[in-house]
Amino acid sequence: MGLLSGVLTCLVTEIYCHRCLAHRAFTVDPRLARVLDGFMQVYGGVHPRRWVGVHRLHHRYADTPLDPHSPLERHPLLILVGTPYLFAKARTRLPAEASPAPGAGHVAVRIGITAFWLLTIGLVQTVVAAAAHLVVYFGIMGMVNTAGHRSGTKPYPDVPGYDSAWLALLLLGHGYHNTHHARPGAARTGPLDPMWPIVRGLSAVGLVDLLGGVGQRLRERGVDEQAVHDVVHP
Repeated sequence: MGLLSGVLTCLVTEIYCHRCLAHRAFTVDPRLARVLDGFMQVYGGVHPRRWVGVHRLHHRYADTPLDPHSPLERHPLLILVGTPYLFAKARTRLPAEASPAPGAGHVAVRIGITAFWLLTIGLVQTVVAAAAHLVVYFGIMGMVNTAGHRSGTKPYPDVPGYDSAWLALLLLGHGYHNTHHARPGAARTGPLDPMWPIVRGLSAVGLVDLLGGVGQRLRERGVDEQAVHDVVHP
């Protein structure tokens, strides 16, 4: 249960918070967006706008002292296991309107879900499931932030991050980290991006509009990549 919810939270974070909201690679049907907003506030413990704000700090200041989670500026072990601490520290740099807390209703739902599992499977199993959820979610997020900035190839030499294609299958497509920093508005990070089939499937049933992404529209108009970057990553 905890493993499943942890993996699902990673998927929602990557597809919705990261590619859709932070980088505007595509748009999501408003009905699905409301569901994913609520899911992140309940299971991710964060409002999507706050997640987006912290992530944009990372792109704006990548691998500099102002980067919230650069393994080149901090010990890699801290990046790997210290995601909650680094995130909490970074969010204090955001303006209040860009960093809303989870709604009271969503907090109540989270408490209700916890109470349900306590009554049905008991304290020990509930604690184990919650621990598994946190380890999977923060572990994968920590690996994304650590591995993508440590080693690999640099198709874009002047851009932060490295590409390691085999890592893409394990890290939600972030094996292509250098490419992602160069083209943050791309809906697909690279050939082995495991999120791409999910995005295409959502597109096929009308829940994702791949042509609705700002970056895609600008590229179709012949706008150069640097200008696209400046628009999709304000």
